[in-house]
Amino acid sequence: MSLRVNVKLYGTLSRSFDEYDHLSGLEVNIQDEASIHDLLGYLNLSSVRLGMIYMDGRCLNKNSPLKDGSQIKIFQPIAGG
Repeated sequence: MSLRVNVKLYGTLSRSFDEYDHLSGLEVNIQDEASIHDLLGYLNLSSVRLGMIYMDGRCLNKNSPLKDGSQIKIFQPIAGG
């Protein structure tokens, strides 16, 4: 069995995915009981410096478990002055 989540990438994070659509995001199937950490590895974003990560509007950490049917939003860090 697997979980299905929708992933939206913000900033320059989507550049790694040739067919990424900013409106619909990515549909990802990943193993049951996967965490945000597992998802980042699956997407090859583990080594990328990331900002905030949200699931269904709630801020998460990398150990948070995924939920089937959720929308995940991954933001790059924001800096400025």
